[in-house]
Amino acid sequence: MTDDVRGNAAWRQAVDWIVREHDESFDDAARRALLLWLAEAAAHRQAYEEARRLWLLTGMVPTADEQDEPPPGDH
Repeated sequence: MTDDVRGNAAWRQAVDWIVREHDESFDDAARRALLLWLAEAAAHRQAYEEARRLWLLTGMVPTADEQDEPPPGDH
């Protein structure tokens, strides 16, 4: 993560979006708002991608392969 992304307003907002995106209440209106925010500035897109990668690296979100598999014990 680069210093110009970490610690700035776009980074904090990106992290908020990532957390909200994985909340059960994230609906179509929230998705549209996220897309608008991403379109506002290249810094928003960069911060969002950095936050998304960090979220994935910490194991908070299953990979696409894991999402396709049934939960353990459901075989």
